[in-house]
Amino acid sequence: MLKAERQDKILELLDQETFMTVIDLAKLINVSDMTIRRDIQELEKKKKLVRLYGGAQKLNIKEIELPTDKKITLHIEKKEYIGKLMNTLIQENDVVYLGAGTTIYYALPFITKKKLLIVTNSLITFNYLINHTTYKILLTGGEFLPTTEEFIGKHAESIFDTLNIDISFAATNGIYNNNITTSNSLEGEIQRAAFRSSKTKIIVADSTKFNTSDVFTFYKLSDLDAVITDNQLTETLFNHYSEFGKLINK
Repeated sequence: MLKAERQDKILELLDQETFMTVIDLAKLINVSDMTIRRDIQELEKKKKLVRLYGGAQKLNIKEIELPTDKKITLHIEKKEYIGKLMNTLIQENDVVYLGAGTTIYYALPFITKKKLLIVTNSLITFNYLINHTTYKILLTGGEFLPTTEEFIGKHAESIFDTLNIDISFAATNGIYNNNITTSNSLEGEIQRAAFRSSKTKIIVADSTKFNTSDVFTFYKLSDLDAVITDNQLTETLFNHYSEFGKLINK
């Protein structure tokens, strides 16, 4: 079997299983463990899979950014679970940045502190907060991006130049090894601006976002204080991504 055919077979097998060991792949394809390890290394360089301890898992590549009205129906219980963990990290009277995304939107009912100043570039978050809380709220303004219902651009980013934020929460479209990714560079830039002004930097990502890569890397997991996820992340993935930074799921 030619190398290209063998590597295609590896990806085909990984499509059928969440995770496969080097030993199992070698038996199924009828080659040596060493050959499989070399193939896995090459496929990881091509961003086709993720090497995990003893094996590999398929890497999912996002092709389009789903609009907010589509995302808002997905993985609701996982996002609510994340909200409860977010609440444990927020202190009374904190200045809190809440980025765009439905993960953060579903977390809002579980933030139970009495007095906060919330900074956000998310329209759906802003609308929820003004209708359900008495928090002080600062909306960044800027260029409105209809797909994700957020404000982006230089005006939005400049808001953070004079702010001192206690804790920032930003979402992501996918985490691949040490890379925190998004579909639009401007979406990433406003989150970077918020993080620069923040004492504590947190990414929120439900378990389906791991081993998924979007177009732009806007931050490194190793530069964060933590990633908050749900309790459905497999032990294998939890251990793998913990090598790059701190993960919180309970």
